[in-house]
Amino acid sequence: FLHQLQALKDVAIGETQQAMLEGQREKLKVGVHSLALALAESVKSMPPDKKIWAEAIRAQVKPIIFEEDKSGYFFVYEGTVVVTVPPKPEITGKDLAGAKDKNGVAFVQELAKAAQGGGGFVNYVFDKPGKGLVPKLAYSEMIPGTDYWIGTGVYIDNIDDKKGEINASIGGMVRRSVMVIGGVTGALYLIVVLPLSLLIFR
Repeated sequence: FLHQLQALKDVAIGETQQAMLEGQREKLKVGVHSLALALAESVKSMPPDKKIWAEAIRAQVKPIIFEEDKSGYFFVYEGTVVVTVPPKPEITGKDLAGAKDKNGVAFVQELAKAAQGGGGFVNYVFDKPGKGLVPKLAYSEMIPGTDYWIGTGVYIDNIDDKKGEINASIGGMVRRSVMVIGGVTGALYLIVVLPLSLLIFR
């Protein structure tokens, strides 16, 4: 019984983690696609000047922050050249074609390729303020009618934190179930089994 409870807990946590990851993927895709369309409509009415477009895009993207720890933001590139990365305005205009994570993933190039291919996900490791290098899942797609692509990502440790909370919650339920079953079994032993055994012995 205890073995089955533990196995059930492990399956529940694994399935929940997978569902959360799929939910994050869907959130990233919907968010990027919606903002890409909104930015395309925004620049459509402006003069065909890349400087004007870039400034307008920066202004619209900058205030958008998400995730409980405020680690979520949108970034925009032209090829591999930074148009805006809100937390790091000092890198605006820099070509990050050579940027690679600790595993050698050229994440800016990969995100640019994914966007030019119709949109896609890229996994890489990136620095998270206060946490160091953390696995990250990102999605990118082109802004229609422009040479720019937009992307965003979530740090996987946020999912792991939620997994820990769920593990603790389900673990508590399992412990309570064990205590109840143990109590019932002990009561049956004392009230039925032990007296009957003594009677048969006599």
